[in-house]
Amino acid sequence: MPELPEVEVIRRELKEKIEESRILFVRVEDSQFYLPSDMILGKKINKLERKGKNLFLVLEDESSIFFHLGMTGRLLFSSREEPFPYLKVLLGLSSGFLSLTDQRKLGKVALLTREETEELLRQVGIDPLSPEYTEENFEKVLSGRKMRVKDFLLSQRYISGIGNIYASEILFRSSIHPEKRTNDLTPEEKKKLFITIPQVLKEAIAHQGTTIRNYVRSGGEQGEFQNSLLVYGKEGERCPCCGEKIVRKKIASRSTYFCPRCQMG
Repeated sequence: MPELPEVEVIRRELKEKIEESRILFVRVEDSQFYLPSDMILGKKINKLERKGKNLFLVLEDESSIFFHLGMTGRLLFSSREEPFPYLKVLLGLSSGFLSLTDQRKLGKVALLTREETEELLRQVGIDPLSPEYTEENFEKVLSGRKMRVKDFLLSQRYISGIGNIYASEILFRSSIHPEKRTNDLTPEEKKKLFITIPQVLKEAIAHQGTTIRNYVRSGGEQGEFQNSLLVYGKEGERCPCCGEKIVRKKIASRSTYFCPRCQMG
């Protein structure tokens, strides 16, 4: 699943290619996906915004085309119309073509009013790369929770944008066991977690995201952060810090990777 870094890479790339473009036509190839073409034809894309894993093409009338890429969604920009596999929605723009493809059809696209966009944003937790991400706000969403820290990171209600890959990496670098309860975290662990979350996400963005199965950038290129992962997908390999074998464990039906020695706390 594309997580915050992957969606941010796509946002930055598309910003250069489609901002200020006008929508010339809309073609929907799958009835599960819907965009009312009569309400967006001729509209200019003023800006691209992101919160967590959610991407918004903000139009000149302040409505937004909302995208969530689900597990296998891709947003691909091309200078000419391409026969991409699993094409669901095609936007013909004055600057080129924007294609939404989705093999498993778990992604979302919708036209939202400004009020609907604001309501959706209120339901999403703090974005770790936003000014809202402060130590005070982090403590607020953490306090009173009695849940596994891995579940806390994956829940989009508190902190948004973190998925399975980055949760494992963040907890390893924070030396925190994924099953430790949030109410048992020490002040030092909370501080370390607060600092490590944006560090890992920014590093992944600098490497153009993580390609393990489906993610590609807007031009079809793979990300590179998979080459820098320390624990995710490395079951049985040696921990880069202590030499202990990396363990994989199912937590909330998701594979979690960690070092049983480094992450005892």
